[in-house]
Amino acid sequence: MEMISLWDYTGKGDVANRGKKVNEYATYKKQPFEKRKLDFNGTEVFLYTREFLDEYFKIEQIFNK
Repeated sequence: MEMISLWDYTGKGDVANRGKKVNEYATYKKQPFEKRKLDFNGTEVFLYTREFLDEYFKIEQIFNK
């Protein structure tokens, strides 16, 4: 199962604290995630499945209408 970051999924950095919202939703859904430390700056990022991120962004669109 491939795990990807929000950057990998959206091609953008964290917008409007989205990373925190995604992590809260993952915790609520008991969605497994991994962490990866970036080599270039030491920041730790969370990784999720593409299917989970697809679900999150569909739900986000509903709430942003």
